[in-house]
Amino acid sequence: MSSKLLIVDDDPEITLLLRELLELEGYQVEIANNGIQALKKFDSTIDLILLDIMMPEMNGLSVLSQLRVKFTVPVIFLTAKDTDSDKVIGLELGADDYILKPFNDRELIARINALLRRTRWDTSENDATDKQDQYTIDKLSVNRKQQSVFFDNKYIELTGTEFQVLLKLLEHGGKIITRDILSESVLGKEFIPLARSIDVHVSNLRKKLPPRSDGLPWIKTLRSKGYLFVVDQNDDLLQGEDNIEMKIR
Repeated sequence: MSSKLLIVDDDPEITLLLRELLELEGYQVEIANNGIQALKKFDSTIDLILLDIMMPEMNGLSVLSQLRVKFTVPVIFLTAKDTDSDKVIGLELGADDYILKPFNDRELIARINALLRRTRWDTSENDATDKQDQYTIDKLSVNRKQQSVFFDNKYIELTGTEFQVLLKLLEHGGKIITRDILSESVLGKEFIPLARSIDVHVSNLRKKLPPRSDGLPWIKTLRSKGYLFVVDQNDDLLQGEDNIEMKIR
């Protein structure tokens, strides 16, 4: 069955062009022309949302904020404003990615396909059978197949992208993982030093994960190197490095 997308944009010309493009790619497409209509049209059959930021009545940030109260559906922001503040706020609210208008058709399709692949949990395709399904560190329990995260038996709500970032960090637990690898494997795009997507997703994880009972940090930022998910106090790089939280505002 083809994936179902919801396009939310107040520009009828853009929604028409996007619908034609995406239907040619085999997607089912629903359209909403403002934020209020988007919330009414959204249901559990929607696999991904393309969401414009600047809309009358209710902007994309407000729509996303309401959606994230209950749903983890993947969201790609469409924005004409190439400003850090809009991108960062959107990512902090739980957007999975963003793309600037005017955008390249093939780039948009590639971003959509990459995000949908990451949110499917069919392990039959090219997914290494030796990947660990369950991670337990301190009181944190992460299950790959169930896409679930618990701390001290209490469920932690993460977006799909945040979960993928956490998984990739866990796969490299106790070792450095570069921003380049995180960006390419999780976001499906080359890391750009001035882009802050990965840093914001990691920052969101830090905020959502409760303090460890052993007093150690979950994630260390290693200057000019990348990130380290802390397994235990014996991690070689845990000592002598400052935990630098990126300034994202």
